[in-house]
Amino acid sequence: MNRPSQVTALADLQAIRAFAVLTLDGRKWLLPQAEIQALESLLDIDREVRIPRSIGAVGFAGEWWPVYCLSGELRILSDPPDNRRACPLLDNGADRFGLICDQVEALTVTPRLLALPACMTLPDSPIQALALLNDELGCVTTTERLAALIAAALENADG
Repeated sequence: MNRPSQVTALADLQAIRAFAVLTLDGRKWLLPQAEIQALESLLDIDREVRIPRSIGAVGFAGEWWPVYCLSGELRILSDPPDNRRACPLLDNGADRFGLICDQVEALTVTPRLLALPACMTLPDSPIQALALLNDELGCVTTTERLAALIAAALENADG
């Protein structure tokens, strides 16, 4: 474990003032609002335009953005569950993709972020911090971490 980099990562996340909550199978995932470029309907997904493990793609800003569906545990699903309603398009400047979610909402108050306990600190984990949302616990991540998770799943599927 590299404790100083975890402290730096938490400090970087704590500097973010606006988060959105993406709900996947009832689980809350917080991402910086600035990384959400648009919110699309599932009807906007072209299922004929696909790359491996994607559900399809959405045309946005003159490009095709691949769309993925993840479970609440962040496993790639081949078909979206019936309760999925929204598709935020995520862009951090390096990674661009859509993510099918149950719900997406902007937080009106900046949540207090908590460092991960040692038992949850894994090198490739998308979870970077925890946040208390009313009486629920949310996991804080970024587009970069989700993109790395998807890339690793694609690599493992090919291997």
